[in-house]
Amino acid sequence: MTIKREVFYTICPLIVASHIAVEKGWLAEELEKAGAAPRFLREQPKSEWLAHFTSIHPNLFRDGGCIPPLWARSLSPVNKLIATTSFSRSGGQLVVRARDGIHTIADLRGKRIGLSLRAKPDRVDFARATAHRAILLTLRLDGLREDEVTLVDLPESEGKAGDPSWEKLEPAKNPVALWGGGKLRTQVWRDGQSLLDGRVDAIYARPGQSKPLEEKGLVTVIHRIADHPDWTLQVANTPTVVTVSTEVAEKYPEIPIAWLRASVKAGKWIRDNAREAAETFFEVTGESNLENIVRKLKEYDFVPNLSPKRLAALEIQKEFLLKHGYIEKDFSLEEWVDDRFLKQALQ
Repeated sequence: MTIKREVFYTICPLIVASHIAVEKGWLAEELEKAGAAPRFLREQPKSEWLAHFTSIHPNLFRDGGCIPPLWARSLSPVNKLIATTSFSRSGGQLVVRARDGIHTIADLRGKRIGLSLRAKPDRVDFARATAHRAILLTLRLDGLREDEVTLVDLPESEGKAGDPSWEKLEPAKNPVALWGGGKLRTQVWRDGQSLLDGRVDAIYARPGQSKPLEEKGLVTVIHRIADHPDWTLQVANTPTVVTVSTEVAEKYPEIPIAWLRASVKAGKWIRDNAREAAETFFEVTGESNLENIVRKLKEYDFVPNLSPKRLAALEIQKEFLLKHGYIEKDFSLEEWVDDRFLKQALQ
């Protein structure tokens, strides 16, 4: 088939089926049938990489955390949500130094809790928003008010020298080439360093972030949101979502269908090939333990869907972003979601 359009894609370094679709060649195969050719956004000059956060691009697919697409849509109708791709039941955790005698959330009364800060006006601070919600929920669950602790900003510029930050990455042909070789695992965890340096008494962490310091006996977890059965607490830049530029959705509907067909195929393949899939995810995420990835792959369903529960989770995330000033304008989630493409892809 004659290629009539190039489309660009970008995928967060998370466990989502799109990574498998790329590595197996299924994404290119399905898009070619629709008359399109995929191009990795981060193969382009770095000046174009910002679209990963803003969605300002005429021909872009994005699979990853939901906060940047929600933020982008609140500014203008640049994208359409066409699927959700995963929903981790983690929500994060609070971590303290191991020998400080802090064992419960109540012990944090009068203490300092660090909150990451990436002061970049051209994008939403999704890491801060994720941590902020988890911290406030954790305090409330244990009967503490926000004014009983001190939230301390931890600017991105602080931390050990030599951090191989994302800005130091070079253009690459695909996600494995970009992230592979353990690049994410060698990054300095700035918030963790601030905790060890004594600037704060507690921080938010994803399980994979704190595990290396736990193994060294330096920190301990005092609260895991995943221990609570209430799934609404576990919304943390999740569910991950696929969005596509509005222009592509409106003018070339066969292309989003093709993308989702590849993702559906990949999601089903993961079910039966968890260990092989884990090897790819080990390259494109910051996960430090291959067996942990295998376990996660057996627990979750990675076939794209638009289930009522996941859409409700998106509404919960959007409401928090609005309430706390991460986005300024509300919009209709129902109008943002376009389910036509997934219905076709699942047939």
